[in-house]
Amino acid sequence: MSSTVRRRSVLGYGAGAAGALAAGGPATAAHAAPGASPQGSPRRRRAGRRVAVFGAGPAGLTVAHELAERGFEVTVYERRNVLGGKARSIPVPGTGTKGRRDLPGEHGHRGVFGFYHNLPDTLRRIPFRGNAHGVHDNLVRAAWVQFARTSGRQAIDIPGTPLGPGTLDPEAVIQLLAGLAEEVFHLPPWEAALGARKLVILMTSGKERRFGQWEYENWWKFIEAEGKSADYRRLLGGGVQVIQALKPTSASARTCGQGGEAIVWDLLQLGSDGPNNRVFNAPTSEAWIDPWGEHLRSLGVTFQTGHSVESLVLSGGRISGAMTRDPGGRTVPVDADHYVVAVPVDRAVRLWSPELLAAEPRLKATKKLNTTWSQGIQYYLTHPVHVVPGHVAYPDSPWSLVSVSQSQFWHEEFTTTWGDGDTRDSFSVVISNWDEPGVLYGKPARRCTPRQIAAEVWAQMKQALNRPGLARLTDDNLRTWFLDPAITQTGGAELANEEPYLLNDAGSWDHRPDTTTAIPNLFLAADYVRQYSNVDFSSMEAANEAGRRAANAILDAAGATEPKAQLFARYEPEELDAAKRLDTDRYRRGLPHVLDF
Repeated sequence: MSSTVRRRSVLGYGAGAAGALAAGGPATAAHAAPGASPQGSPRRRRAGRRVAVFGAGPAGLTVAHELAERGFEVTVYERRNVLGGKARSIPVPGTGTKGRRDLPGEHGHRGVFGFYHNLPDTLRRIPFRGNAHGVHDNLVRAAWVQFARTSGRQAIDIPGTPLGPGTLDPEAVIQLLAGLAEEVFHLPPWEAALGARKLVILMTSGKERRFGQWEYENWWKFIEAEGKSADYRRLLGGGVQVIQALKPTSASARTCGQGGEAIVWDLLQLGSDGPNNRVFNAPTSEAWIDPWGEHLRSLGVTFQTGHSVESLVLSGGRISGAMTRDPGGRTVPVDADHYVVAVPVDRAVRLWSPELLAAEPRLKATKKLNTTWSQGIQYYLTHPVHVVPGHVAYPDSPWSLVSVSQSQFWHEEFTTTWGDGDTRDSFSVVISNWDEPGVLYGKPARRCTPRQIAAEVWAQMKQALNRPGLARLTDDNLRTWFLDPAITQTGGAELANEEPYLLNDAGSWDHRPDTTTAIPNLFLAADYVRQYSNVDFSSMEAANEAGRRAANAILDAAGATEPKAQLFARYEPEELDAAKRLDTDRYRRGLPHVLDF
């Protein structure tokens, strides 16, 4: 298999704990900040270039970054008092003593995969003291991924190194993937072959079949999970929930397959930007978000934190203004030339007034988009627990957990930097399935109390990690825990979630909008916006691409002459082009994929 890394640039844009619980590759072409002077200060502002961005998550910050480099006057409005959206760190208030910083919390551990390209390009352009390549140099390689099994099953360790050369002949790829599945996951050979064949079908399907057939079929049906072994259902079916926070029984086979395909090429280091799994060497805000905000301010970006956007004002077929509410509860008008809605879909739909929907009827469909929960919980330990130098997935856990021991990657010594001096590790866990009953209380996570969630997650991890004579997780090592504060108790039977994630259900592509709208100065930038280049599921990469597309659309609308923000296409090997052409011909003739038997 060719090891050449091919990239395709697209310059345009597309249409109290334990006791209580018992109760990449080379950089892309450097951006010379086309809108900044050699000293880094913004150029003199020109008329028609004022931009209001609502939302300071990765998408909104990307819009601000690209436009501020090109001399636009950008103001970002954010309902929280901090930047970063779901990507931000969440310090645990009052836990730092004697000059140490508060214990770091997160929505979940961060992973920057090798098939990400837009995000790494942005990271390289955010200065960080002592780093030649900016914030990007704060990424460190996670060398392994472990699938920790329950009931005494042997753990499956997958190295983060390339799998080695091979061939892109589809039959040989089936044999390669089937062999890996049988060897690594211990599946029956006929099930391993079935799973491999299904993935190769997606890899060799033409675009018309991907969007015309696989978009409308859910992943569970596509892989024929019914009637198969428990391992097949958990690893190939539930794996999409562990890795991509998607529900296998409803998620689009196209979206799941695109993610799985990217992972395969990434493992082979084809089209990769770097190692296939990287994490930050410090809490996310310290390693990335805070330096980003500082850099954007140096480019002239203004931040209005604590300001929630409440309405958009339509006049003469254009947005003539917006209304925000400030921290004191006062209504504050916003006046700009261009407006970018960069808030998540569950908040964006609240802005679609009848007048707005009459001017842009396509936005009505966004109300049909569904969301899911994928939140983090941190366990603070008196002694580090380094299971593997990387992520641990728990495919047998009913709550689809993934964890990472963070102190092994952080460049500062944990005990002297965060907390009270007695905490030595942050064991960060993501809960991706909030709907299945747990092992302790027999209730789904959304119907548990926060304390019960902490106990359940701890118990589910112990089932997989602890063995006779090897107890990795022990109650006496647990000092305290911290659940994502987006999860709140409402007094009812179920919890509430202030920050859900987009769910790529089968057929949801039809409901997703493009960056541009029929309203000429209204633009959308979030992970629910259609992505044409790299990844298509809720992620930092998708949000970054959406921000770049919105910036490019504004450049067009403003008649700007500055170069567009660069976009990076997902890797598609040329060796499979002939198979895709054959499939497109068969699809147009109403025939199934040649391997779909």
